[in-house]
Amino acid sequence: MRKMKKVIGLTLAAAMMASSLAGCGGGSKETPKASETPAVQSSAEAKTEGSGEQATETEDITLKQPEGEFVCTPEFIGWEKAEIEISWQPNPSHSMDSGSESKTNYIIERASEWVKAHPNVKIRVVGTTNNINDNMAKLRLEVVEGTQSDVVAVDSFMVNMFKDYAQPLNDAMERNGIALDEFFPFIQDTMTNENGDVICIQYTTDVRSLFYRKDWIDTPPATVAELMEVGKKMVEEGHDGMITAAGRNETVVNNHLGLYWSQGGDLVNEDGTIAFADGKGKEAMLNYLKYFEDLVKSGIMPSRVVDYTSDKNTYAEIAAGNVAMAVEASSAVAQLQEVMGKEAFDEVWAIAPLPVFNAGDQATSSAGGWTNMVFTKDELKKQLAADFVIYLYSDDDGTVGWCEAGGYFPTRERIFRECEPFKSDSYAQTFADYLEVASKRPSTDIYTVISSELQIAIGEIITGAKTAEDALEDVIEAVQNN
Repeated sequence: MRKMKKVIGLTLAAAMMASSLAGCGGGSKETPKASETPAVQSSAEAKTEGSGEQATETEDITLKQPEGEFVCTPEFIGWEKAEIEISWQPNPSHSMDSGSESKTNYIIERASEWVKAHPNVKIRVVGTTNNINDNMAKLRLEVVEGTQSDVVAVDSFMVNMFKDYAQPLNDAMERNGIALDEFFPFIQDTMTNENGDVICIQYTTDVRSLFYRKDWIDTPPATVAELMEVGKKMVEEGHDGMITAAGRNETVVNNHLGLYWSQGGDLVNEDGTIAFADGKGKEAMLNYLKYFEDLVKSGIMPSRVVDYTSDKNTYAEIAAGNVAMAVEASSAVAQLQEVMGKEAFDEVWAIAPLPVFNAGDQATSSAGGWTNMVFTKDELKKQLAADFVIYLYSDDDGTVGWCEAGGYFPTRERIFRECEPFKSDSYAQTFADYLEVASKRPSTDIYTVISSELQIAIGEIITGAKTAEDALEDVIEAVQNN
């Protein structure tokens, strides 16, 4: 009878994990002590175990110190001569290429801590663009061919596209002391497959809202009609009434979906067909598209926003000081505070729910977020890759540190309610109220087609190439014929 069970290396020391579970983490991060963790089994030990002999000690191959110097760049983290390589494809906005000093510094510190505790593991960072749909389409080809990175950031609404290729993370969750029932219910649904296996770990969530200049606007508009009225007044006073990232990207669709959902519309029927081909759904989608048309025709929103494919573009406009309103994700608060200075932002900007078309309707917006999925089938790399991204973003310290650095919401309710800085932050508590009534995009193949066609339609409407009516007919035809 064998006396030792095969164990794959853990990232966090048991003592550190127990302490983390009792608290909220954040602040200065204690470097994980790999020497205190169960060891990665060497090939020699495997042979001993397989022969039925008692194994008395293990050799942790992740602790072998390579020669040379430690390197931490946007493309590579670790020692060049390290024997074990993990390929990691992060969301560019969640990497050292984010353009945010706070996020970049956090990734450098936290990733370096983990790799220095596992010196024989090097991280090769695979870069991508900010075009979510294109990146996910490319990833889908890669997972079919088996050429994808070991661990990849996947937008939460696209998880279903990859669930058949993702490796279960139940053991990784258990090792790191993370319980599924701590996550918000809509996130639990995203993270699990029909068998109840955890196929990804969602590490951010956010929600969209209306940002407005409280020094210019006494009462934020609650309806689209009020928004148009306020916007025209702002233009008359020499301001840009509204700014939003309206270039061809998922951002423009996702930021404004609450305008559609607040009318009671669905995007996809239960049978997988589009829900706005006719009837009330079509009427609601026409209102959604005419919103963009009316903003530009009235001069409230400049047509140049059609070139803005990222919220980074709108941050620059807002910081310049002539924008009255903007539709942004909740993460914009921290980003704008970083760009403008916290006091300067807080002094003149405030947030409000997205407006609705009909007074009395429930305001809602899109709750998004990103997940990490592990694809490598190599058992050792699977465990290490999972532990690496959990340490970065998802254990208690990682969640607090990452969300604080990037202005994101925790995905676990306990941390959101009990931990600083969230429980005492007025913005966070307001966004929490919005999150309770938020909706999420359907994780289906057809949604990606819907989004892509809506992106095209919005661009054509803003440039005046098509009316909202014509653009909608083209969207319906393109989706139905896809």
